[in-house]
Amino acid sequence: MDVLVIGGGVSGLTCAVTLQTRGHRVELWAEQLSPATTSNVAAAFWYPYKAEPPERVLGWAATSHTRFLALAPDADAGVRVRTAIEVLRSPRPRPWWADAVPDFRDASAAQLPAWAHAGWAFTAPVADTRRYLPFLRAWFEREGGVVRTQRVEDLAALPGAAIVNCSGLGARTLCGDATLFPIRGQLVHVQDPGLDAIVIDEDDPRGIAYVVPRGDDCVLGGTAEVGDEELAPREATADAIVARCRGLVAAHDLGAAPRRALAVGLRPGRAAVRLEAERLADGRTIVHDYGHGGAGVTLSWGCADEVATLVERALGRA
Repeated sequence: MDVLVIGGGVSGLTCAVTLQTRGHRVELWAEQLSPATTSNVAAAFWYPYKAEPPERVLGWAATSHTRFLALAPDADAGVRVRTAIEVLRSPRPRPWWADAVPDFRDASAAQLPAWAHAGWAFTAPVADTRRYLPFLRAWFEREGGVVRTQRVEDLAALPGAAIVNCSGLGARTLCGDATLFPIRGQLVHVQDPGLDAIVIDEDDPRGIAYVVPRGDDCVLGGTAEVGDEELAPREATADAIVARCRGLVAAHDLGAAPRRALAVGLRPGRAAVRLEAERLADGRTIVHDYGHGGAGVTLSWGCADEVATLVERALGRA
């Protein structure tokens, strides 16, 4: 083993795949694996949400956008390419992340709710985590990678010439990182009534709303409750989410769509994504990759490329 990756969510799996396909011997250790990870809960559409700093996030997001488009033709990957419509209730400057998508444009009136002031449209891949995370694991293992269910309590005591830390919120205790905080996200899964576009409203005074069709179901979101670690779904919150989303797609009554599931995940919030190398006392290197907020999927491939470069530099192979 050259490299040990810690964490079984989308960041850990993507780093593991990237390193393994670049010729390293990699093991991935995680206390929880799919379908029991926070990444499984995510709506998982491309959108740089609650991730900083913009100048680094932009590059990571652009790389990931390109990689997801390349994966979409593979039926096993579970990646669909959708048009995303962001609804604006009042004038707003062009978003800082617009250059990460080649077809960013103004939305047409036909694409917007009647009450909207304006909106933007862009291509946004959607990764159906029910299929995408097992796809990543199978890819990793097919390339010779090894996956182990293993609790980790001390990074410095781990084997490997280099270590990659994708432990998410676990880094609060694993690294003593007190700057990490949970951002609770609750979702409602309903039967897909036939939608073909993602619709997003960040400006609703009642809370963020988004509708993400996945074919058989539709993910309705959501919440961004900072500091809240309650994993049990709340019925009142679910009702409020559905009420907000109904106004985004008036042609389909989402309130009447049969509910399939309620889901809750804790996003790993941080003032800035931590992606950096740290030298241990024994001379080995840990590359940290966590704190992606609500953009773990969106940044996954771009971050994994940078992680691999830092690992190779540490191993003298760059």
